[in-house]
Amino acid sequence: MRSERLQRAVFWLGVVAAAGMLLVLVMGARVTSTGSAQGCGRDWPLCNGKVVPDFTFAAAIEFSHRAVTGVEGVLIVALTVAVLALFRDQRPIQVLAPLMLGFLLLQAGLGAWAVKYPQAPAVLALHFGVSLIALATTTLTAVYIRRPGAMLAAPAVSRGLQVATWGGAVYLYALVYTGAYVRHVGAASACTTWPVCGGGGAAVAVDLLHRFAAGLALVVAVALLVAYRRAAPGRRDLLVGAVLLVAMLVAQGGAGAYLVLSGFGLSAELLHSTLTGVAFTAAAYLCLLVTIGARTAERPAATPSRLRSEGAT
Repeated sequence: MRSERLQRAVFWLGVVAAAGMLLVLVMGARVTSTGSAQGCGRDWPLCNGKVVPDFTFAAAIEFSHRAVTGVEGVLIVALTVAVLALFRDQRPIQVLAPLMLGFLLLQAGLGAWAVKYPQAPAVLALHFGVSLIALATTTLTAVYIRRPGAMLAAPAVSRGLQVATWGGAVYLYALVYTGAYVRHVGAASACTTWPVCGGGGAAVAVDLLHRFAAGLALVVAVALLVAYRRAAPGRRDLLVGAVLLVAMLVAQGGAGAYLVLSGFGLSAELLHSTLTGVAFTAAAYLCLLVTIGARTAERPAATPSRLRSEGAT
């Protein structure tokens, strides 16, 4: 009973950490959208030479982002220690916990690097991509520790479904990266209409290519949903995850249209970034499910006592 209460407490710690990571991602997008990246000058970790700066608009936005990231760092360290203490013998945690902590540190390091030294748009876009992986790994850790036994006992899927799922996630990540790159080079506002653009030029071509790639991502997600229904009808978790991914991509497309038609307002920017984070996390969740299922096929048959020993609830 005590171990169950402890596991439940760690799960809720994971939920808070995942919500915090999403907040960090959205606040980072707010820094970019408002042009507040230099709100603290070239100082890091200080802000304009002070621990607590004089709050101009830009300084307040940049400083608040750093402060929330610092709190999130404490949560991630605590979660990493807790899950390794409880589930250190389980392969998913052995992979997720180091990735979760490592990508948070990488995210903070890239942020500091961008403050201290001017960076190319490709590097700035990578910062957003790293934030996505940090969000996904933190969320997946929380999801896994909720019902580890049930997830490990899931039936395996075919090699083809594994490759298709991972391929879809990699494609979505590349799409998000290119979208962040388009924003950092200032090409996002080249198209002021939706779904097509007027005029021409390289910036318009890049923007249109991104929109086409986003539509293709939705096609890929629907194809995965159909494939799961046909090849793995007993895997309700895969079906739910695929439906969530399709729904998030549809919502993200709508947010993209709203972003353009609203004149690239801040609320639209933040909504688009939020849905991007949730969509990528849904794709990463599908990758976790097909990978655990594949590993289960090589493990001894699950028994009630074994599932209890693995933390099933």
